[in-house]
Amino acid sequence: MDIGRVSGIEFGQVIRNRREARGMDIDALCAAIGGTPGVAFLARLEEGSVGASSSLVLNIAGILDLPSAAMLNAAGYATADQRVLAIANLSALDVADQRRSDA
Repeated sequence: MDIGRVSGIEFGQVIRNRREARGMDIDALCAAIGGTPGVAFLARLEEGSVGASSSLVLNIAGILDLPSAAMLNAAGYATADQRVLAIANLSALDVADQRRSDA
């Protein structure tokens, strides 16, 4: 199994979807993190071409108001089954947020 993809949904896509749902561009996410890592790294993370340290995952989870444990699991700090469940749960949050913003 490719570490960056579970059931066709990438961890980076969860970040991008939530960031965009919050009206943040990637520069704003970078600034909220404190500028390190930079925008180029965050773009590659969202594309699924690089992974994130656990501390970065926790930082992003806090900024985007996502459950820390689910984000860690989705980022690969879990078994494959835990990761699949975490990505499904995080994706469901994106759908719920989108429905609220459309209402």
